[in-house]
Amino acid sequence: MTDLDVIEGGTMTTVHRWTGRETRALRQALRMSIRDFSEHLGVAERTVSKWEAGQDGVRPRPEMQAALDTALGKAGTDVRDRFVAALHVGEALPPAGATRSDLGAVARQRVGAVRAAAGLTPDSFAEVLRSPLGWRPSAEAVLRWETSETPPGDVMLALEALGQGPVPPSSDGLAGLTAVYPSRSQLSARLPADQILDGAQDIRAVGLSLNMLCQDYADRRWNGLLENGAHVRCLFLAPAGSAIQAREVEEGFAPGQLSALTKLNVETLLRVRDRLPADLRDSMGLATYDETLRFNIVLVDDLCVAQPYLTESRGVDCPAFVIRRDPQGTGLYPVFEQVFESQWQRGRRL
Repeated sequence: MTDLDVIEGGTMTTVHRWTGRETRALRQALRMSIRDFSEHLGVAERTVSKWEAGQDGVRPRPEMQAALDTALGKAGTDVRDRFVAALHVGEALPPAGATRSDLGAVARQRVGAVRAAAGLTPDSFAEVLRSPLGWRPSAEAVLRWETSETPPGDVMLALEALGQGPVPPSSDGLAGLTAVYPSRSQLSARLPADQILDGAQDIRAVGLSLNMLCQDYADRRWNGLLENGAHVRCLFLAPAGSAIQAREVEEGFAPGQLSALTKLNVETLLRVRDRLPADLRDSMGLATYDETLRFNIVLVDDLCVAQPYLTESRGVDCPAFVIRRDPQGTGLYPVFEQVFESQWQRGRRL
């Protein structure tokens, strides 16, 4: 068990034995991404990801324990207060029967449920949070806290200050829907691939070319995810099949243009898989299917991004829906999960 000495509101905050749980709390208190936090400490991004994924079961090396001590020691009082709050909230959040691995999902669901119960847009909710937080988050930050990023401890405390009790996720009337973007480009601008994928453990995707996974996410990031225990299954529209040819006609592409892009993306992930150590290659499953294209679906842990393919619009111009998983198994998430699993079973393995 970690020893923690704190004078709340004072100057002393020390951690005698850092584990992955404390490193995550410190990163959140500093309001840094994994990339920024790794640069701050002078370590690789995948190292930080491994710490956080391991929670209490991972202890950084002695020299990194010292670096973490220094980072916390140099932090301001506000950062130390957020650090302590993040640890305390993490201990209090799970409902009966929940495990520590549920904490991030519970926190994200709580933010989304409170906003939905208030009937506020992300921007309006950010304004409401200004008073209890003492600072104003952006609407984009609110959406990340609901979908891809564990909310900081002070945000969770602010929800209590607003006087909102727990609201069942299924009561929001939106079936888990947390955001809608008019096009894929707006989705990418507000919720880029690294925010969706970094630190993920279970990634499943079915679509046409899966550009988000292949063009917007670097090989080294895939290596870090898979080395950190992630499992990935990607299902592409067959580059030589009849369905992709029909889609080229619908979208007004020259014959073979979408096929060539899809083939390139398939080869990209095949290359990533082939370069993995032999014992990790089974962690990345790749397959193709040749059926009428209806949805691009990306399932990342408890987050789903679903995009329909419309008959008179190119894929990049179609709307994108962001959906969170309801732990009770209701809402839209299991619908799209079933679509993926059904198509995966019919796919041709690569």
